[in-house]
Amino acid sequence: MRESFSSRLKQNAELTEEKKKCCRFIRGMFSDPSAVLSKNTDSSGTIESIYRKCRCDGCRQVFFRHMFIIFGSVTDPMKSYHLEFAFSTEKEAEMMVSMLSENGFTFSRSRRGNRHTVYVKNSGTIEDFLVFIGAQSSAFEVMNSKIVHEIRNDANRQVNCDTANIEKQLEAARVYVEAARFLDETGKLDSLSEDLRKTARLRIDNEQMSLAELGRMMIPEVSKSGIKHRLRKILAAAEEARKEIHN
Repeated sequence: MRESFSSRLKQNAELTEEKKKCCRFIRGMFSDPSAVLSKNTDSSGTIESIYRKCRCDGCRQVFFRHMFIIFGSVTDPMKSYHLEFAFSTEKEAEMMVSMLSENGFTFSRSRRGNRHTVYVKNSGTIEDFLVFIGAQSSAFEVMNSKIVHEIRNDANRQVNCDTANIEKQLEAARVYVEAARFLDETGKLDSLSEDLRKTARLRIDNEQMSLAELGRMMIPEVSKSGIKHRLRKILAAAEEARKEIHN
């Protein structure tokens, strides 16, 4: 079974070493048996106590890294963007939002069952937070996922655009084919000029061809605009013929 993105991130975070003494002290508080941090009980007092002992940016990095290891999770960025902390009490969630805000991160709060969550769905904020806690490689994965999503979205948009253009071409061709067939079936086609007759029969026999392709089949070759001009005359002739028949 493939290891989850969140689990891999936590394992790598556990291996991060702190260089400064004060940062090692903060890490030590998370591993101290007397510092009870539990997902199922109110740990707000302990959380605040550890946070207030942070002396530098490195200490805060250690603090939030280990808070994520204990309370956090993040989805695979190839699927969605969602990073959260889950607590047993509202007080813990409120405290976490406040501490994150002090360090420049805006997270939202919600309640899911008996869990109080602190979350963010913005990919840029997730990237910044992962860099902040020292998980640069995971942040790069989020960045790369955005590039992949953008490429896929661009490809899908192009396919949709191409499909729409093809449908428009087919619809336009259908109108001219019906006009040419009507003239042919009613004997009105023979009253048109030789150029229009050739163009009409070529359109009938090659419904899927583009105007440019039809033009290249003519002898001598005719430009795309020239074919379009002829087809418009054929359409006008068919409309006139229909009026005569109805009158």
